[in-house]
Amino acid sequence: MAVNQVITVRGAVPADSLGYTDAHSHVWIEPVPGGDPAAPVLNAEQPITLELRDYRAAGGGAIIDCQPPDCGRNANVLLRLSEASGVQIVACTGFHLRRYYAADRAPLWAMTAEAAADFMIDELRNGALETRATARHVYPGFIKIAAEATLAASPMHLFEAAAAAAQAAGCAIEMHSERGAAIEDYLDFFVGHGLSPERLVFCHVDKRADFGLHRSMAEAGVMLEYDTFYRPKYVPENTVWKLLPQMIDAGLSANVAIATDMAFSEMWTHLGGEPGMTAFFTQIRARLAAIGTPAATIRKLMGGNITLRLALEGEKRS
Repeated sequence: MAVNQVITVRGAVPADSLGYTDAHSHVWIEPVPGGDPAAPVLNAEQPITLELRDYRAAGGGAIIDCQPPDCGRNANVLLRLSEASGVQIVACTGFHLRRYYAADRAPLWAMTAEAAADFMIDELRNGALETRATARHVYPGFIKIAAEATLAASPMHLFEAAAAAAQAAGCAIEMHSERGAAIEDYLDFFVGHGLSPERLVFCHVDKRADFGLHRSMAEAGVMLEYDTFYRPKYVPENTVWKLLPQMIDAGLSANVAIATDMAFSEMWTHLGGEPGMTAFFTQIRARLAAIGTPAATIRKLMGGNITLRLALEGEKRS
């Protein structure tokens, strides 16, 4: 596999071919019996397809889907949605917060670190488990993991597994953070386990609007994912819209990726909510342009940065 290829559900494509890309969202989440009853569900295929077509028509090229196995992922459906809409979708392996799994079905938590790493590597190299009985295997393109508010509260064996799998497969990790909590500790952990910061994406960190922290993370090589644009409770005027100009002015925009994290049906127009997927352009891109952000910088913030970060490292996925 050539360098600078991203693995989508339809196969490997050049990173620079994806165009505008939502760096962290969810397009399909099946209900998990026995899991958190408040967990989001997105499983209405026709309206989701229509929304994706709207996104594509507005200029959207790809979406990074962050739903891991055993807690709502269905890579067979992701493939259908991608083919029906024209939007490239990048699926993941890895794990989410423990509460999103059935009480009696969370196999990774019972595995050793070595076995969990083997599971992730197997999916990356041989396809998502639920697709192997079909004619077309769908391959994850990165590892999604979920951090608790502290390193000590997180499943250390799974973090060790993710670090080992990312190194073995040459892929990136996107990490859910609890509003940016303890990301300094998580960076130290991964570096201590031999993983380059250049393979890390820390998500939801704009909820912790400490510019000095963001600057130090970016300077270390971490990519910071911002996604509170549609979430009034996090006061985006005081978080993401404050941080973005600071990061751009500091020359650190190459380490920022813009996302929407549309896990909830009430955010989707075709599911009766708002603002809908096209707000990626009508709200976010439009405002970036209105504040004077250069067009080239907008394209990197809204796709170019994340697709390069998810591009494969060397030939390890061959």
